[in-house]
Amino acid sequence: MYKFFLRVFFISYLCISYCLSSFGSDELGVYRNEIKKVSVHTVQCFPVGWELSPAIVELNSQNQLQFSFDEIGKDIQDYSYRIVHCNIDWKSSELSEFDFLDGFAENQIQDYEFSFNTNVDYVHYSLLLPNEDIKLKLSGNYILEVYQDFDIENVVLRQRFMVLDSKVELKGKIKHPIDMERRKTHQEIVFSILHPNFLIDNPHSDLTVILRQNDRSDGSQMEVKPIFIRKDELVFDDNQEYVFLGNNEFHYFDLKSFRYQSIYIKSIENVEEETVVTLSPGKLNQFTPYIYRRDNNGISLVSVDERKEPTTEADYAHVVFTLPFDNELKHGEMYVYGAFNNWECNDSNRMIYNYDLGVYQKSIYLKQGYYNYVYALLENGKDSPDISYIEGSHWQTENNYTIYVYYHDIGKNYDRLIGFKTLNSTKNF
Repeated sequence: MYKFFLRVFFISYLCISYCLSSFGSDELGVYRNEIKKVSVHTVQCFPVGWELSPAIVELNSQNQLQFSFDEIGKDIQDYSYRIVHCNIDWKSSELSEFDFLDGFAENQIQDYEFSFNTNVDYVHYSLLLPNEDIKLKLSGNYILEVYQDFDIENVVLRQRFMVLDSKVELKGKIKHPIDMERRKTHQEIVFSILHPNFLIDNPHSDLTVILRQNDRSDGSQMEVKPIFIRKDELVFDDNQEYVFLGNNEFHYFDLKSFRYQSIYIKSIENVEEETVVTLSPGKLNQFTPYIYRRDNNGISLVSVDERKEPTTEADYAHVVFTLPFDNELKHGEMYVYGAFNNWECNDSNRMIYNYDLGVYQKSIYLKQGYYNYVYALLENGKDSPDISYIEGSHWQTENNYTIYVYYHDIGKNYDRLIGFKTLNSTKNF
């Protein structure tokens, strides 16, 4: 009877774990970076000491990911978190928590600090992963899910991250496309996967390789297959397929101080005890010549001048973006676009056309720092926005191309992340 009880308990626990792991994703079961509480801002996740890097950490290493967010207000909230292991499509892998982690499945976020000497009061929450409470045992895609008041259904935010188990070597370069029609506007990626110490029986079925420009997770990514299969080497060289629009350099503005107007900032005002920062108007760059601008390829950084600790001493402001345009577009919507809003197109960054001024405008609530952005058009019925419609596209543009290599482990039934590499377009140009 005792063994029977234990068996029933164990099966019930697995069923509950499966249901919980599936709960909370959207109608397609895909987990995304998202904020579900309006008072939560500035969600960040990056390797400790590498703020410009993707949220990826090596398996069984001493490296950790720094995760943090702000809650506007003075009150401390009870926040907990759990980890969900995902397949390559960011749907739950349906593995038991026993399979992919050591430690407690659910833990509280105990590190928090109050903002200091800021006009806007907020509480800064932070978390390191892995930590003493939780160790990750498998590579692949993961979701960090934060919920409130110990209620797993009361989800506050979700954040993607990855764990890498390096098994292959990646080598590649960016070059001009052979196609003359795309030679001035596009960039081609050529690379190889070297795997002398890792057996890949069937690269076309067992291996999935994803290319991303500037690590954009907006549907513009490209899933590619090897063109040539050699001993211990897979060659990816398809001059018709592995081609991206070069687009243009990102716009930027420096908001590290409210005391002076840096370049591209038109005004800084105090309106009803709120800081309002108006940026210089944008312009249509579709037909203008290429001009190099030093940028972070869309990534923004929290930072503040005249103070020591940006996490708790950086303030918040309403930043007004303006794009002059003769008429309101009917075939799509205009967005302020960058990593600061998770490469998403939603109401938080959708611009509204002002008929009186003849401009698109949007006010976005941002923490002090250095920001990158572009103006992007999301055409009706499309999933991925078009940056070149406003910004133009040039082969000279400095871009990062990130390669992710996944191997589907049939025996264990999950997608392993076995390779990762970032290539820069200017190295060979």
